[in-house]
Amino acid sequence: MAAVVEAAEGGRPPTAPRARRRDPLRPALLLLAAFALALGTFQLAAGTQAPVPYWVPLAFTLVYAVWAAAGIIAWWRRPLSATGLLLLVGAIAVFLGGAGNLGLPGLDQLGAVFATLILGVTVHLLHAFPTGRLHGALSVTTVAVGYGVTFLLQMPLYLLPSEASGLRTLAEWVQSVTGLAVMVVTAVVLARRLRSADPRNLRVLLPLYAYGIVAVLLIPLSANLIGVLGGDPVLVGGVQLVVLAGVPVAFLAGVLLGGYGQTSEADALSTWLGTAAPTRTSLGSALARSLGDDSLRVAYWSEERDLFIDEDGDPTDVRDQLPPRLWEEVRVESRLVGAISYDGRMISDPESVRRAGRVLAIALDRERLTAALVASNDALLRSRLRLVETADRERGRIARDLHDGLQVQLVLLALEAQQIANSDDAHPATSEAATALRHRIDDAAAQLRRLVHAVLPSALVERGLTAAAEDLVDRLDIPATLTSDVDDRALEPATAQSAYLIVAEALTNAVKHSQARSVAVELRREGSTLGVRVVDDGRGGALLENGTGLKGLADRVDALGGSFAVTSPVGGGTEVKVVLPCGS
Repeated sequence: MAAVVEAAEGGRPPTAPRARRRDPLRPALLLLAAFALALGTFQLAAGTQAPVPYWVPLAFTLVYAVWAAAGIIAWWRRPLSATGLLLLVGAIAVFLGGAGNLGLPGLDQLGAVFATLILGVTVHLLHAFPTGRLHGALSVTTVAVGYGVTFLLQMPLYLLPSEASGLRTLAEWVQSVTGLAVMVVTAVVLARRLRSADPRNLRVLLPLYAYGIVAVLLIPLSANLIGVLGGDPVLVGGVQLVVLAGVPVAFLAGVLLGGYGQTSEADALSTWLGTAAPTRTSLGSALARSLGDDSLRVAYWSEERDLFIDEDGDPTDVRDQLPPRLWEEVRVESRLVGAISYDGRMISDPESVRRAGRVLAIALDRERLTAALVASNDALLRSRLRLVETADRERGRIARDLHDGLQVQLVLLALEAQQIANSDDAHPATSEAATALRHRIDDAAAQLRRLVHAVLPSALVERGLTAAAEDLVDRLDIPATLTSDVDDRALEPATAQSAYLIVAEALTNAVKHSQARSVAVELRREGSTLGVRVVDDGRGGALLENGTGLKGLADRVDALGGSFAVTSPVGGGTEVKVVLPCGS
């Protein structure tokens, strides 16, 4: 049975996909795989001449292959973890345990010495998973006692002569009882870890821990139960071998299904941060994947609120937590910028967290500088928008003052001039002069109305952008069309007035400068933007830099956060295309 137990531990180490560029581990793992294949082939070949049925070395070889493959996979995916090494040691233990069945000189003695080593390695693996390191005095003591059972208490079984049957029986009993205690303590430790595990890490921990609890209890109980029932010792060994073969299988379930992902080093993480523009959410996820802890969380220090906040801006305190949760501050020089909270059972090396923290500090400082630049740019845009709105309000005030003040006075003056002209006692020359004055006053009032209309068209104020644009199109001396699907109620005043001024300027240029024969105006609402397009069939050649009309409108559109484009090939007409942000 002891030999069976050992052979079950030869396994396959999970190889962790490290960065494929400049990866010295990969050829080493390929060499290990070749060596493992050679050992398995040797065992199968030697098993054909063994004094035991061929299925025995075949079974040991299969279990050995499972442990070896799991070890290579583990080492590949987590190069900095000792889990892969433990699985490979287990594979060697299975091989040595099975080698005792081959009947070859020297291998019989090795099989006897290492017959139960796989049990100690299994206990070590379960206590050290997933970091490969032992945590806590209880785990360290349990593993040490486990190796004592497999080495020290194994010694009487192969050193005592066969005549000392009483002592051998006593040694076997002590080994069995102590081994059972080690297995029970291991099951309790795993159960406690499962209960206290972060739910986000259960995908990794549950397959191996749950199966491990069953395995460490089933291995000693199966031997006692089958022995009490008078079963064949070969059956006991076969059951234990099958149970031990399931340990790396459970590990692989955690690897493939649970997200025991490939970890990366700080330089790979730094490269990713340098080429991407990560959000806070993606930054935390990248760190969690890099360090192999799905429960890892990044907190950000808010200087304004004097507390830590999470990715959503909600207060959080990474310092208010108990082991196994640990945390590391992230600083840029001496300035606190954040903290990393992680599970000490998933990440055994605090220095790896500190290295990641230094990379995170660079990203957070870049984020701070970017945020300051964005805030400065936003402030500039808001300032320019306020200038546009202030100019519009001032233009409206001037237009109202002209309409309500000067225009009224001109109307009154025209009436007085007409009264003088119509007076019965007025001299004919005076009547003629008064009539001429009234005409000049009417002309001045008409010019004033046109000026007021240009500054603040009444149609735009009273009926909206579409009606005002229609009024502009109707006044043209050339054929013109207007297409609009705009709801005027949804437009901000600055947007509506800008669109009107663009249409007015473009139509004026089409008639006066482009010598167009026809013109088309389009007003389209597209989501949260307003599209303005004016196309004519004139001579083209218009440049945005020439003159002040279009250039001034382009500056206005830029201040509103829109886009302004003029396409005017010589002889191909002119297209003015503008996109403006608008209210919802």
